[in-house]
Amino acid sequence: MDRYNRQMVEITSGDKKFAVKTAACTLGIYEQVIRANTTTAAFTITLPNVVEAKGMIFSIFLETDGGDLTIQDQDESYDWTDLTCDDALDGYLLMSDGYVWWTIASRAA
Repeated sequence: MDRYNRQMVEITSGDKKFAVKTAACTLGIYEQVIRANTTTAAFTITLPNVVEAKGMIFSIFLETDGGDLTIQDQDESYDWTDLTCDDALDGYLLMSDGYVWWTIASRAA
């Protein structure tokens, strides 16, 4: 049954894994590759719940800079500090182990 449920999530989420964000939002667990555009204003992206995202990797990249992009958790991850992308081409690769959001890699322009 787990395999069936996993397949249904993949089928129904379609191309939603890849998204462009232009305003504050909370990511769904199916939104794993994010290009942010802050041309209009700075904003914050909130990560999915750390438990629900266990084992998943999220790529968040500031593509177009018009203000800072802040990445925050839902105040449930152990020892989290908000991350900031302040230049175009800054980004983070984050993974959840169900308890902590780990920074696998960061990129600063």
